[in-house]
Amino acid sequence: MKSVFLFCSLLSLCNVVYAQQDSSGVYLTLSDFQQQKLAYAIICRTQKHKIKQTSFSDQKFIKVVHNDSVITLSKSEVFGYRDCKGLFHRFIDKVNYAILNPTEYIILYKHEVRAHKQSELHYMFSRGLDGHVYKLTKQNLKQAFSDQFEFQKKIDEVFKNDIELSRYDKATKTYLINWLYGRVKT
Repeated sequence: MKSVFLFCSLLSLCNVVYAQQDSSGVYLTLSDFQQQKLAYAIICRTQKHKIKQTSFSDQKFIKVVHNDSVITLSKSEVFGYRDCKGLFHRFIDKVNYAILNPTEYIILYKHEVRAHKQSELHYMFSRGLDGHVYKLTKQNLKQAFSDQFEFQKKIDEVFKNDIELSRYDKATKTYLINWLYGRVKT
């Protein structure tokens, strides 16, 4: 029954996501994200606004330039936002992470840290959108799924190191960790 409810929830999220492909705005809560209810929303083809983070010295806020107003929001009180490129973002500990797969069960997040001429990618994951967020490592995945021994075994069999955990499979159009989880669950 729980898996049927999860499937229906994900299907409903997929339908809403595709219905709002040309919109941008802020998700004030997780519930708003799940219902695709945007605050300070625009239609990207016909309107403009900016969602920007404050300077590096004070990363506690985002500013939304909407119509003729500037709205300052605390990152700790906002779930995230959707940009005009169709990408979803979530604030985790006041850091902006791109949500790579909002309709899958194991949610993957990516944050790029840029330094002079190099950049470094940081990946996180959560068990569902409302689950606790962890750094994406084999050890953390096994701990988060401590109730699923078969999945833990498969993690060690399929992934040689932590870097491989964020691998996307073009054939199945899913992240490999979610494909693997689905195979173990069925």
